[in-house]
Amino acid sequence: MIDEAYAVNASLPEHERSAPRLLAMQIACETYWVGGGLIGVALGAALPAPVKGLEFALCALFTVLTLDAFRSRAELPSLLLAGASVTVALVLTPGMAMFTALLLFVGLLLVRHAVTARRTAREPAHA
Repeated sequence: MIDEAYAVNASLPEHERSAPRLLAMQIACETYWVGGGLIGVALGAALPAPVKGLEFALCALFTVLTLDAFRSRAELPSLLLAGASVTVALVLTPGMAMFTALLLFVGLLLVRHAVTARRTAREPAHA
């Protein structure tokens, strides 16, 4: 799932989420992602010189996605895990912090998923 589809899906109320809707959203996002990328490559090749500051666009995109995840509140634990991963990576491996942070974040997300799945499995037994 691409970031945009996840961000839109995560912000939808539970009753509005469905497999066909998610699939249509994913196909649409993938189409504009790949199509936009190809158009961007063509336009970028046509530019006469590098455009200063354009590299910030990707950083801005991920900032907006993070803010959307923060607003949904359901993903607040993931946001905190991401922050903790970056902090630990910057302290322990400053030379390769991005790689370390990503590995640590994936590991923490897997642990969170396992804990959540275990908690969900126990709920029907107590009900």
